[in-house]
Amino acid sequence: MKKLSCAGILGMLVTVAFFSFSCEKDDICVEGTIATPLLVIEFFDLDEFNATGNDIVKNTTDLWVEAVNPNTEVVNGVTVIVDAIQATPQNVSTISIPLRTVENSTEYRFISEYALDDDGNQLGNEDILTFNYETQEIFLSRACGYITNYTLNETDGAVVTDDGNNWINVTSGVVISENIVQNETVTHVKIYH
Repeated sequence: MKKLSCAGILGMLVTVAFFSFSCEKDDICVEGTIATPLLVIEFFDLDEFNATGNDIVKNTTDLWVEAVNPNTEVVNGVTVIVDAIQATPQNVSTISIPLRTVENSTEYRFISEYALDDDGNQLGNEDILTFNYETQEIFLSRACGYITNYTLNETDGAVVTDDGNNWINVTSGVVISENIVQNETVTHVKIYH
């Protein structure tokens, strides 16, 4: 009987040792691991820049940002955006937005002074910005998979569609300050308004 229990214990130890050494570092994706970066956009005062050449941060007024052709679903008879950038309009000087990973361009509606009237119709000044870029997939590990980094095109990396009533200056209102998007610690695009 004593031999059986020793054999059982030895078998359990061998099994535990086998499983302990068979797990690799790649099998666990640690929280805080690098992820696909968001595009960081900062807003500046156009009049101050034109007068002095200085970048003075300027908050937007009730800014609403949403993708053109966003992913939607119907909930209780109401169409809602699945991947909304924000829940409410915001007065902000910086915003971070995702770029599409399987395409080489992403379009967003930037709506200043966003509001809805009594009938649910959108109010405010809407400008459409198109971001054009190249993607680079980077393998992290088996558990974490891939991330995507972006390189904004030098000539047309960020373009405002001229609608005749833009709140973002069409000719000089968008400047790419860092065309390689691989982290969220720097401003990639400056918008002057």
